[in-house]
Amino acid sequence: MDISQIKVCVLFGGQSNEHDISRLSVSYIISVLQESAVKDLQVIGITQNGEFKYYDGPADLISDGTWLEHESIKDVLFKPGHQGQGFYIYDQNGSENQSGYKNNTELTWIEVDVFFPVLHGKMGEDGTIQGLFELLNTPFVGCGVLASSIAMDKVASRNMFDTVGIPQANWTWLKKRKFYANPDFAIEAIKNILTYPIFVKPANAGSSVGITKANSDQDLLESLAIAFEHDDKAILEQAIVGREIEVAVLELTDSDRNLFVSVPGEIIPDREFYDFESKYISDGSILIIPAELEPQQIEEINRYAKLAFRTVDGKGLCRADFFLEKSTGRILINEINTMPGFTGISMYPKLMAESGYPSNKLVEALIASAFK
Repeated sequence: MDISQIKVCVLFGGQSNEHDISRLSVSYIISVLQESAVKDLQVIGITQNGEFKYYDGPADLISDGTWLEHESIKDVLFKPGHQGQGFYIYDQNGSENQSGYKNNTELTWIEVDVFFPVLHGKMGEDGTIQGLFELLNTPFVGCGVLASSIAMDKVASRNMFDTVGIPQANWTWLKKRKFYANPDFAIEAIKNILTYPIFVKPANAGSSVGITKANSDQDLLESLAIAFEHDDKAILEQAIVGREIEVAVLELTDSDRNLFVSVPGEIIPDREFYDFESKYISDGSILIIPAELEPQQIEEINRYAKLAFRTVDGKGLCRADFFLEKSTGRILINEINTMPGFTGISMYPKLMAESGYPSNKLVEALIASAFK
């Protein structure tokens, strides 16, 4: 693919608690696209209130959060069914008429060949923005509606992984309304399935947000309350003592849509487990690339990563996270992430670079995959 002939629009921000991480990720993507000399590069930022804003300023204002103050900011208007792929931008000048609309609004059409949503978490990685692109009939980088929504929902994805025989930690789940209707009964029901320590997570949240570890009934009550601050479903998992292993998956553009799996990487967290702060704020965690594993372990991880990706009907890319249990040597899947971080310390681009896909080759491959 000749990327110099492609008109790309990247999107960043969003309404999730990973808004700031998306800003860092898109700064990386923008720099790569600029170095690759794409034919046309447009940028849309989504505010934490969900407003779509066209931005034509310096990339460093995105990473520090001051992009919204730039003079280039304009509102964005999508028009499903429009003949052509892209969006309108407009200035809301003039006075309001009786219907509340601005007079003298000028619309400018921006043509786009492919959207690149560099969005993490809810309202960006969960199938919502992907549905918009489908309505606009415009190619986009990454997984579609189904895969994005399933991968984001840990209850849905774990049910599917169980169905196809991908090993994972023993788990159960609980609805918020059921928990608050009878907390004591809910705790006893959980203990009939799991033993302490138990990890408690919101079913729909990214980057380890809202995850806690419970070692007692009181811990479990408090952990569930935290999880339900982020979602109305909580997933509970038997704690695994072992190594944290990750691989990057890239869908190729050959006729069979084969999957390329990177070398494995290992994370040694700077705290009890790899939470949001450990991923993005602290610099104390250690990333080992490639991880020291036996050939049969790498083969098993690759097989399960591909199976997980195909099971949720993945497209484009994902990062697949696993545990290597210390006591048994079992490979257990933790989750797949359909739009992994692209920050300076993120595993996905690091793993791909170590596997023969430096940043420019990786981004070009992702865009090429979108057109397939």
